Amino acid sequence: MADMITEQAVQRAQQQRLVKDYEKDTSVRVIDLGYRPRPFQAKIHTKLKRFNVLVCHRRFGKTVLSKAEIGDRALVCPHENPQYAYIAPTYTQAERVAWKYFKDAFRELPGFISNEQKLRITFDRPDRGDVVTILLLGADNPDSIRGIYLDGVVMDEYAQCEPRIFGEIIRPLLADRKGWAIFIGTPKGQNHFYDMFQHAQMRMQEEKSTWYACVYKASMTKVLDAEELNEARLSMSREQYEQEFECSFTAALTGAYYGEAMAAIEAKGQIKDFLYDPKLTVTTAWDLGIDDSTAIWFVQTLRDEVRVVDYYEVNGKGLPDIIKHIKALPYTYEEHLLPHDAGAREMGTGVTREETMRTLGLSNTRVCARQGVEDGINAVRLLLPRCWFILNKTSLGQSALKNYQRKYDGKNKLYMNKALHDWSSHGSDAFRTLAMNLRGGSHAKRLQELKRFSTYD
Repeated sequence: MADMITEQAVQRAQQQRLVKDYEKDTSVRVIDLGYRPRPFQAKIHTKLKRFNVLVCHRRFGKTVLSKAEIGDRALVCPHENPQYAYIAPTYTQAERVAWKYFKDAFRELPGFISNEQKLRITFDRPDRGDVVTILLLGADNPDSIRGIYLDGVVMDEYAQCEPRIFGEIIRPLLADRKGWAIFIGTPKGQNHFYDMFQHAQMRMQEEKSTWYACVYKASMTKVLDAEELNEARLSMSREQYEQEFECSFTAALTGAYYGEAMAAIEAKGQIKDFLYDPKLTVTTAWDLGIDDSTAIWFVQTLRDEVRVVDYYEVNGKGLPDIIKHIKALPYTYEEHLLPHDAGAREMGTGVTREETMRTLGLSNTRVCARQGVEDGINAVRLLLPRCWFILNKTSLGQSALKNYQRKYDGKNKLYMNKALHDWSSHGSDAFRTLAMNLRGGSHAKRLQELKRFSTYD
């Protein structure tokens, strides 16, 4: 105990001398950035490793914590001209939620410059003679992030970000400078954020782990008082409250179209590892992107079973690359189901995308009739109980189906009969094409019954 007291006394004396030296040295300017971490925020700062997954309740102060961590690490980064990114689900969210926090936090630092159009902040490190750059970006445009280097990244509300963005784009940007990453957010069902949290928990068990994971519930942190939490509990559904304030990954995703159906087939063991049958042909169903993702499902049918054997989603690649990938797979194709807009003629060339695909060597294509969204959603619900998904090869597509949801009307406080367009839309739209146009078996008969009582034509 005496040794501990002595050590603490030495540390205090050193700090006091340091302050006195600053006061004597008129060339040194002490800048207070105004950050006063709450107790649990302070604890997180001391625990962080290279890769971190932080599951935090609403109003915990996630964005403020992220901003402070970036600023702190930037000032001591050993690399020249360090560069960091804060990535929100969309560029608009980055601007609305975080831009003012970042701009206000660092405006007193030497050489501070903020670029409102590009959401970019720079400031000098006079002791090193270089510049720190902080970029605020959106996961909705992943290709805009390619080609840079990063010393660190914060992915805010990661549950709402496009799942592919870290593995395909962000992780390589951290490699050469051994950059760090923080995934932070509130649960939104068991999606890629849940998978990342589980991965982090597993990696924490390693002897020299570079991973850290934690969960901070509102009942634990006391950031919000009991009266406010009780009011929230009374005005929200149980699932909403458990998800938003108690960080539950198992609470049902409110407004999800297929959440219950996916949970039901998972409980029945219909999402598992199995091999595709080379004796059966494969049907593909597409959602064709122009400025965003293209999504493709691969299925085999046997009597009443629909075996979902593969899923492919890509952003920023043209039809030649996509078709090259399709043709390289070991499948024998029955037909390729294309959305109605594949038959529209391009203004510049007068050629349809289906014609382009045929020119590139993809035969057996079928452009499907335009389909009503609600009818397509009902068709998917009809199809899902008969589906078996290969666990790993279709995981991204499964996440899309689980997270496809109604758009929320914040003004009237209700979910609209209109789908929210986000990263989950591409895989869900492609599966809707599949459900409305799959031939043969009992599904076709049931679909005919559905059409009799719907607006679909």
